[in-house]
Amino acid sequence: MKVTKHKKARKYMSFYINNFGFREPLLVLIDGTFCHAAYKARIQIEDQLKKYFQCELKPIVTACIITETENIGGPLVAVCQLLKKFLVHKCGHEKHPIPGSSCIRAMTKTCNYIVASQDRDLQQWIQSRPGIPLFYLHNDLVPTLVQPSDSSVRAASNKSRAKVDLRQVDEKTLTDLKRKEGILVDDSQHKPIKKKKKHKNPNPLSCKKSKKEKKITAVSPKDSSTQGGGVEKRKRKRVKLSKHVVEHLKQNKPMAV
Repeated sequence: MKVTKHKKARKYMSFYINNFGFREPLLVLIDGTFCHAAYKARIQIEDQLKKYFQCELKPIVTACIITETENIGGPLVAVCQLLKKFLVHKCGHEKHPIPGSSCIRAMTKTCNYIVASQDRDLQQWIQSRPGIPLFYLHNDLVPTLVQPSDSSVRAASNKSRAKVDLRQVDEKTLTDLKRKEGILVDDSQHKPIKKKKKHKNPNPLSCKKSKKEKKITAVSPKDSSTQGGGVEKRKRKRVKLSKHVVEHLKQNKPMAV
């Protein structure tokens, strides 16, 4: 058996385990048609089921299925002997047996079973009902677990949605009780009041002075010379006289007494 089949079987069964409450050991309800196909293909049913599902399981039958196979007789005598080797599950029809397919339909309404059948009508009925895994022999040879039907997927999504809604209702009820008992106080009562932000003047260090202010505040060269607190002496300007004025002054120089 290919590894991919094992992966698919685990994936499909995990879907039923998570959404419909299937638990190990899994109960595989076998009817006469499946047992007849396995007998013709010389398949050991219990060994093949354990290899396929790779978990604990129990193949079971009902008194109705055994009685139906016995009544047919003929080539199904050996099949009837095989069915009697499995665990006979109580179905409630022991005193008044009903057809095997009808018994299986009644059984799947009250408990979680994997139904192993080659009956086409029963297979279609199972596919129309949510939460019932279908197992059969493809081409009467290959063991196959059918992918969960659309009805099963819809039922699972509705259940998950209902769980979420119920959880929200429970949380709301719990918070209401806490408020009533004074355990929980509304956060709105203790929220700090936010102060309005006042308009702030711009940072003077980051602002550039206008050109007019620069002109007004510019330091004059006279003031710059007196910066630092010290007083500087003013230099006398020398007047340059012409030569004839100098000679004239020399000639008219008064005599010393």
